[in-house]
Amino acid sequence: MTDSSNPEFKKVSEIQQRLDLLIEHVESRKEALEEEIQEHLHESLANARDSIERIQENIAPKVEKAIHTKMEEIDRKMRRLNEDSLEAVREELEKATPGISEKILADLDKLVAENTRFVKMEILQEVKEELKKKIEKTLTPLNEKLENELPVAKNSAFLSIILSTLALLGVIWLLIR
Repeated sequence: MTDSSNPEFKKVSEIQQRLDLLIEHVESRKEALEEEIQEHLHESLANARDSIERIQENIAPKVEKAIHTKMEEIDRKMRRLNEDSLEAVREELEKATPGISEKILADLDKLVAENTRFVKMEILQEVKEELKKKIEKTLTPLNEKLENELPVAKNSAFLSIILSTLALLGVIWLLIR
């Protein structure tokens, strides 16, 4: 008997053909799943970029308004501080002797500059803290959205890996059998 008329050879040949078809199917399905995962990832990234752009568009006017408000507040405090300082200096000058008045005038510029710098630093710190809170408050929904969409993409990738593994195990099982 020839090899081609041997029933075992035919069976092995049939199994080989089925195996080839199964391999082609698994490869095709794997490529389709990979493309689908890539599409989902690109879509999620595009959505995230759009969300970030909208957040930036919403934050910019708020930040500008907050800065403008704080600067006005700084200006008011500075005017008040300068007026108070000048009044205190005038009173001291009236009480002091000419020698002491000269010394006070020399030190006055340093004191005003130091007080001004201190007040500005204090107010700027408050502005920074408020801006940080506003930014965190605005970014929280975006982070939650990303955290909700990321597991879907991960699950799709994991599912494709499982299906590929199962198909490979099926092929191996058919070969061993």
